[in-house]
Amino acid sequence: MTTDFPRLLALAERAAARASGALVAERNQWRVVDAEEGREVKVRADRFAEALIVETLQSESAYRILSEEIGWVSGDESDLFWVVDPLDGSVNYAQGFPHWAVSIALVRGLSPLVGVVDCPALGERFTGIAGQGAWLNGGAIRVSDVADPMRGILMTGIPARASADAETMAAFAQRLARWRKVRMIGSAACAIAAVAAGRAEAYHETGGMLWDVAGGCAVAAGAGAQVTIDGAAPDRPLDVRVTNEAAPL
Repeated sequence: MTTDFPRLLALAERAAARASGALVAERNQWRVVDAEEGREVKVRADRFAEALIVETLQSESAYRILSEEIGWVSGDESDLFWVVDPLDGSVNYAQGFPHWAVSIALVRGLSPLVGVVDCPALGERFTGIAGQGAWLNGGAIRVSDVADPMRGILMTGIPARASADAETMAAFAQRLARWRKVRMIGSAACAIAAVAAGRAEAYHETGGMLWDVAGGCAVAAGAGAQVTIDGAAPDRPLDVRVTNEAAPL
């Protein structure tokens, strides 16, 4: 049976729009920090937005759901499942920095196939279907053709779960030195969407989770990017690389 990816993308868009509307309307109440552990910060909005997304997806889909706050939600035995980050960039949201997003993807294994990255504070919604196309507010987008890293921009960051020992940070600094400019904006979803739109040439982070990147990776794959996700399982830390294919990582 052929999967109706456009219909599922439309469902993901509706779920993202519902959560984004609430996140904007309720920000003063929802930006309260509920928990902190190391660099990991949880705000009230994470749980509330997640509930809206899960409810919307389940209303029209029987697929399992992997979400940041509640983990796995049971569904049918299909090899497809939803991956949800109800608020990617929680600290940005709490502090009024505009780079935060609702990220939803339909995934098979570690391969995001359909994705939405909704950035309401920026007025931008990125959507994509791997191998079929990607769009920003309905207009087609495409990765850049910059081939030389010394002429390009690398999007990156240090995930909350990532190691920060001296050896890891030295390798991280060496990686950055290859690029003309480096941007760390605090939201993996927004960062990967920037690559999809041709605003940057590559994204690379180690130690993040699938919900951080799945929506953006599906959009990027639709925009012509090469997406590589390495890890042991969908709910374990990953190494994620996204490039316009011309600029090597």
